[in-house]
Amino acid sequence: MAWKLGADDYLPKPFSLRELLARIRALLRRVEMARQETLAQQQAIPQAIRIADVEIDFARHQVRRRSIVLDLSPREFDLLAFLIRNRGQVFTRDHLLEKVWGYDYAGDTRTVDVHIRWLRQKIEDDPSHPRYLLAVRGVGYKFEG
Repeated sequence: MAWKLGADDYLPKPFSLRELLARIRALLRRVEMARQETLAQQQAIPQAIRIADVEIDFARHQVRRRSIVLDLSPREFDLLAFLIRNRGQVFTRDHLLEKVWGYDYAGDTRTVDVHIRWLRQKIEDDPSHPRYLLAVRGVGYKFEG
């Protein structure tokens, strides 16, 4: 049960204090390595990316379409930013939930569909025939551009 809730380690009773401390240190090392990796990735990302008539400004946390600033929720921005940073790559709904919402998000994968629909309404000329935010049948979504 704990594994489904996000546990990544288990220590059965009785346990020694030495083993508990060793596992805590190992977890803290993994967290620090992940933090360093995230910082390195953020530094390698350009401040802004322009794709056709859509520009995403990471520093200002802002998206423009044809020079008009779009009103995106923080989650919409994060989803769009993730997909743009990984253009052309297909992601499952579960993967998007993990990367954008966080691994401990307990909601339904349809949340991704709803946010994609809202984004399409804001950045696509014809949301029913998208050219940027594409669904890959049976797999998930990708940003093409």
